[in-house]
Amino acid sequence: MDAFQRELMRRSPLAACVLEVCDHILDDQLLDSIWAQHRGRCYEDVLRFGDFLRLMRDALVRHDGSAHKLFLELESRKAEPVHESNFYRKLSHIPVDVSRALLRECTQRLSALMPGPVVTLPGCFDDFEVIVGDGKKIKNAAKRLKPTRGYEGSLIGAKALVGLDARSGLALAMSDSLDGMTNDVPLVPALMEQLRQILPRPILSVWDRQFDDVRTLGHLSARGGDSFVVRMKQTHTFVVESAVQSSDAQGRQVLDEIGLLGKGKAAVRVRRATLFRPGEEDDVVLLTNLLDRAQYAAADLLGLYRHRWGIEQVFQQVTETFSLTHLIGSAPQAVLLQFSFCLLLYNLMQVIKVYVAEDGGVLASVVSMYYLFDDARKELEAWAYHTDGSWPRVQRDAAAMRRRLRELLKGSWDPVAYTKAADKKPRRAPPPRQRLHGGHSSVQRALAGTAKVVAK
Repeated sequence: MDAFQRELMRRSPLAACVLEVCDHILDDQLLDSIWAQHRGRCYEDVLRFGDFLRLMRDALVRHDGSAHKLFLELESRKAEPVHESNFYRKLSHIPVDVSRALLRECTQRLSALMPGPVVTLPGCFDDFEVIVGDGKKIKNAAKRLKPTRGYEGSLIGAKALVGLDARSGLALAMSDSLDGMTNDVPLVPALMEQLRQILPRPILSVWDRQFDDVRTLGHLSARGGDSFVVRMKQTHTFVVESAVQSSDAQGRQVLDEIGLLGKGKAAVRVRRATLFRPGEEDDVVLLTNLLDRAQYAAADLLGLYRHRWGIEQVFQQVTETFSLTHLIGSAPQAVLLQFSFCLLLYNLMQVIKVYVAEDGGVLASVVSMYYLFDDARKELEAWAYHTDGSWPRVQRDAAAMRRRLRELLKGSWDPVAYTKAADKKPRRAPPPRQRLHGGHSSVQRALAGTAKVVAK
């Protein structure tokens, strides 16, 4: 490496973090093991699975999800490992078991690099691994496959159900369906099975209201010690045995009940906590099998449920920041592999974000994932443009990798560049909207304050 490359490397700490952490989690031995166990009838020839994933990484990170742009760049350097069409064919035939194992196994290795929890939960949940679950439709599949070309409207590429660690913010596992129109509920057993493989401690899972049927609650608590907090629909039969009333910090009424959910032999004994929200859309009604009111206060359960929104934010960041809006392949298998890899990229940047926040002495929630990844992308593009793109590979264990990340990211915190816009200047609540008379008016009248409005 010449002096220019050494100086460029010194000035590219985020690029170094991305590439070195990728080398750590996409270890050849681990990837060979994943491929051997889950490849089915697929095989390797010229393009090995590890090299295939690194091509996907470069397409997503440096070319906004365009594998064609990546192969044009490689062709200009006469460095393409295979023809572009072979890459697409391999992508469309990757078994879904490989996509699941890639996220699950690589995130296990990545979680060892986390310096600490991102979110602190109430102490009563310390004995649990707290998981937030939700489904994601992967939309806007390109109509390149011949059977899809004759349709107007958008096509959904696939469906995935994801389990997110509430404390670290890492996506741990996913179950999926090639049919993007599939409901989320049938995917629960496969996701819980994977989570139980990697989490020996009891799991407390948090879910939205479509997962509140008795059968699904049974899947969530099938292993001894596992528990759930699920938002309830208003249509289920519930026979109350005991009830306690209280209020939350805002003075709103909370009703804490224990009783039987469902009918006949299928009925289960659960606890129902209801937060009454007068003037808002719906009351919040939670179901849980944590029946001990003294140990698990209703306020703590309601506070825990608020963390469910974190998985919606993850899906938004994965879609907007990590190029999930541009699907590389058109087949459902290709869509699921890209989604799995985008979740893995999100996890990687989540780890880097925690180290940047640690360097700045701020909460990780203050750091903007979008701006941080944008800087990492620029550094990676500069490195690829000014060099042959290769980075020195060094084998490190988890402890050495944590020291390396702190070394690279020392002094990296930038309060101007990386603080979220909402934290720089918090938005005020917007005033209530006024309805225009007749449904329309002009900009000039609105500016002059003479636009006619409907009296309330």
